[in-house]
Parts: sequence; C-alpha cells; structure tokens
Amino acid sequence: MLGGSLALVWRIKNNQWLKLLLGFSAAYLLGLTVLHLFPELYESEFKYAGWFVIIGFLLQVVLDFFSHGVEHGHAHVHAHVGHGFLFMVMASLWIHAFIEGMPFGASAEVHDHELLHEAHHHAHEHNNPLLVGISMHKVTEAFVLATLLLQVGMKKVRAWLLLGLFACVAPVGAFVHHWLDESGLDASGWGYTAMIGVLIGILLHVSTIILFESEEGHKFNWMKFVAIVLGIASAGLIG
Repeated sequence: MLGGSLALVWRIKNNQWLKLLLGFSAAYLLGLTVLHLFPELYESEFKYAGWFVIIGFLLQVVLDFFSHGVEHGHAHVHAHVGHGFLFMVMASLWIHAFIEGMPFGASAEVHDHELLHEAHHHAHEHNNPLLVGISMHKVTEAFVLATLLLQVGMKKVRAWLLLGLFACVAPVGAFVHHWLDESGLDASGWGYTAMIGVLIGILLHVSTIILFESEEGHKFNWMKFVAIVLGIASAGLIG
C-alpha cells in the first residue's frame, strides 16, 4: 500500500529512487538466496531439490510474459488496454506474491526428521531478513502497478481496491503454508522443500533480470553499483 500511495497520492515522477531501491533489493535477495536459502534447501537432502529451483525459474519466465515486467520495475504496455490484459497482469502478480509469502507461514517445530527440522529451523530464523527483502521488492512492484493503473485510465477508488487485494495475497500464502504445517498434510517436508525451491527459482530470475538490465546507452551507473554492493553485503552480514 505504501508503494501504491507513492504513485496514487504523491504522484512521484522521478524514478531514480526506484532504480536504486530495485538494485539494492534485487542484490539483497540474490545474496540471501545464494548465501542462505540455497544451503538450507540442500540440507533437506531431497534428491530432486534442484528441480524445484528450475521449475520456479521457468514459472517466473511465464509469469513475466503476462505481467509485462512489473516485477522488474517497469511495464511495457500500450496506452489503451482491455480488462483481459489487466486481469492477466494481476493474476501473474498474485501467483508471484502468493509464493513469496509462503515461507512466512513456516512452523519450525512441525517436522520430526532431524535434518529437515534443522533446515526448517534455519529458514525460520531467516524469515525476518527475507521479509525485509520481499517488502522492499513489493514497494517497487506496487508503485509500478499503481502507475500502470493510472496510465490505463482507471479510477483511483478501483486502483486502491486492486492494490488492497494485491497486498493481501502474500499474507494469504503465509496462512496457507501455516495451515498445511499445522494440519500435518506436509509431515514429510516434501511440500516445504518444493516451496523453498520454487521460491529460490523465482528470486533468482527476478533479481538477476533487474541487476543485468543495462542503463540507457549501456552507461555505467555508479549509484546503482554501490546500491548493489550494499545489498549483497547486507545479505552477507545477517548470518
């Protein structure tokens, strides 16, 4: 809602802050993924854990096709679009947000297997740093989404309603995961491992696309580079 308000209330036009926040958050999430989430995924010792990462990566490739790059801080759209276009953008963003929210419903005490319990416990410890990264990412997403809604001529009341629904999707993902844990439907931990793997694949795709996108004229941007270094350093310092 904060990200959306920057577009709907303050109508901020200068996107330099957006580029810097995108660079920092993408580098932070990439560092968190490589330094913490990847090791925890393979601690589970599930034979096909890596395939879940690939599935998540490919899923985000498909979602990007429908969201038109909103997750990356921009949206390539025409001025006149139909309701079907907006529905596909929102649906892809909701799937993306639902998966990103799922780790926050993890319960560290639910699994009996020692190694799986340890991995689950470590992931639980890293929930706060992950929450920071996902939240920064959501601010930029919501800003671009709200800007898109204004560009297509949507009334503010409806735009706020859609932003409110978008804000609820990640908490719903956390609730669903918590319910699965508490109900014992994922006692083996297979679903948890799959979810973490898919999340890693999504974060890898989004963060690398943001980081590798070139400035206009392929000019080197020192401010963005510093933001990237600070983002990776922040992820490295958490544990």
